[in-house]
Amino acid sequence: MKMITKELANNFFHAPSWQEKLIVCEKVVERQRSFSWQKWEFGFHVLSNPDMIQKMSAENLLRLIFLIIEKDKDDRSFFNRLDEVGVLSNIFQTLIDSGESVQQKSANLIDPNFDFRSDTPPNKDPDAFSKTLKLYHKELWSKKLPNGQMLNLSDEKKGSYLFFTDGTVDLNLTSDCITHTYRNTAKMKGVILCVSPKEIDAFFSACFAIGGYTLFPGGQRAGVQTINQARGCNLKIVDRFDLTLECIRRQYLGISNPLENTLKGYWDFFELFCDFRGYVDFFLLNDLVDEEFQRVKFHIPFDDEFPSRPFPKTVDEYLHYMNNTLTFIHLRTERMLNFSRSLSFDTRQFRT
Repeated sequence: MKMITKELANNFFHAPSWQEKLIVCEKVVERQRSFSWQKWEFGFHVLSNPDMIQKMSAENLLRLIFLIIEKDKDDRSFFNRLDEVGVLSNIFQTLIDSGESVQQKSANLIDPNFDFRSDTPPNKDPDAFSKTLKLYHKELWSKKLPNGQMLNLSDEKKGSYLFFTDGTVDLNLTSDCITHTYRNTAKMKGVILCVSPKEIDAFFSACFAIGGYTLFPGGQRAGVQTINQARGCNLKIVDRFDLTLECIRRQYLGISNPLENTLKGYWDFFELFCDFRGYVDFFLLNDLVDEEFQRVKFHIPFDDEFPSRPFPKTVDEYLHYMNNTLTFIHLRTERMLNFSRSLSFDTRQFRT
């Protein structure tokens, strides 16, 4: 372990009282940089769901100890309560056992239950900072394209997330979360307040499974926003991926759509897949279209127009949107898992 010695971990387990354990944890904290632990929502989520501890990165496990010690200064029984239910023992045991990796080892690459916040620094975006997410993207999408080329993705080009070139096309492909709960959207406040916080939290956490992510070309091009930017800023899309996919479908058919200018600006990427069916098949998006690839299965009813601000407008509509989104994440994650089982991955990639 880089940041904590086995001696400190062993001292924790041999400490005769919670006060002695507290001293050990304070020594761990002394070796770390401070961070905004009060804003680390995922850290508090893990403490309420300690079964997630074993999948956290070593760095985040140490930050979890930091959070606990700092929180105990405000709530003097906080440390003791967590110690009594075994949370601290779980953290230290996981650190000891994780000499090579804290990620669950598996015969397959894809862990369908892995939450990418687990190895993302506090208050950062997994799209940019999760090493596991990048690994999953690289292995899932480095495969033959519909046009016969191989999409060989490299993570070694400086300044790029995953880089692809075929000699004529240079693409920096970046990760994008394709689900949205709208839990912090001002326009949705009235609806969100009518849904139980437990349901909202479960929905939010589910969005961090691999089925909720894809790749789009990044890097600003002259005259257009990136696809990630356009999806979020366009008032006729409001970051909904079902509507984004409908725009992509129409663009392949030459039909006008709200993302037309942006999609044209990155059309060299979409040309790699030949047509809409090729794009859907490649990125395992089949559960969001019909069997003929003629129609997108929208999360909430769509009347063939693109109205402004197409948020779910009622509680019932939001619950419908939530359930359809969760179903899509689950089914697509299963597709990814089945695909990964068909490949022979070197499990050494799990080591950090």
